[in-house]
Amino acid sequence: MDNDYCGQILEADYSQALKDRLQRELGIMAAFDGLGSPAIPYICAWKEDQKTMWYEFASDNLLEIMDCSCRELPAKFRESVVDCYIYKYQDSDEKVQKEVVRGQELARQRQSIRDEGTRSEYVEAVYKIALGDKDLFWLKDEAVIEEFNADRIFLSRGCLSIVTKEMEAEAAHERAEKAMLEKGKLQGVLEMAGAVCHELNQPVMAISGYADLLSMKISRDDPLQDKLTKMKDQAMRVGSITQKLMKIVKYKTKEYATGEKIIDIEAAVEQEDQ
Repeated sequence: MDNDYCGQILEADYSQALKDRLQRELGIMAAFDGLGSPAIPYICAWKEDQKTMWYEFASDNLLEIMDCSCRELPAKFRESVVDCYIYKYQDSDEKVQKEVVRGQELARQRQSIRDEGTRSEYVEAVYKIALGDKDLFWLKDEAVIEEFNADRIFLSRGCLSIVTKEMEAEAAHERAEKAMLEKGKLQGVLEMAGAVCHELNQPVMAISGYADLLSMKISRDDPLQDKLTKMKDQAMRVGSITQKLMKIVKYKTKEYATGEKIIDIEAAVEQEDQ
């Protein structure tokens, strides 16, 4: 047995069929790794009734990147993952669904993610890695999972690749799309605000004017004077709201009492007022 072997299966009480299969896979992975390809091959395994996984093979390149031994790799990799992007393919329309799992959630969802990969027999994920004071980088993981029922063992044979530039470009594209969407939303709000102000200004001025006329036709001590004053105050309040609508400079929403989202007028004009 190779002195560099770091796995468990070849040294444990598993079926000869599994061991023979793994031995062939180890030879293939070692040969592939020796070609100097940018792809980073690995073989990992786990038991059906246990959450802990281990590596049967890990590329020297991966061990160098993670700065650890093969036996230390599972824990080191797990602790270094900041975010995980999981890509799921929808058979019906061939669209790709991207699920983002943040670091804090990843620990809780790791088993369900593994179960999902086991059911689909294929995994495509991208991991954001943080190693000490080194720059953050991204690793794409593409793997095929195979179950060995007699031994209750799962083998995952895959390749990692460094996709930092691609992920940074994707993030920049998503930011640009978000900015365009926000700009479109803001334009819609501005157009609606202009229409509302135009439609409200004339009736508000008419209400205020009629209140003034009525106020002049009745005596100052008439009880209606108080109601007319309140009417004018409310008309002025509507006027001040329309002025704020015309000063909106950004798209900002807040939760309404019914759970719906509405434009937060105060926050939307905040930059203009400061």
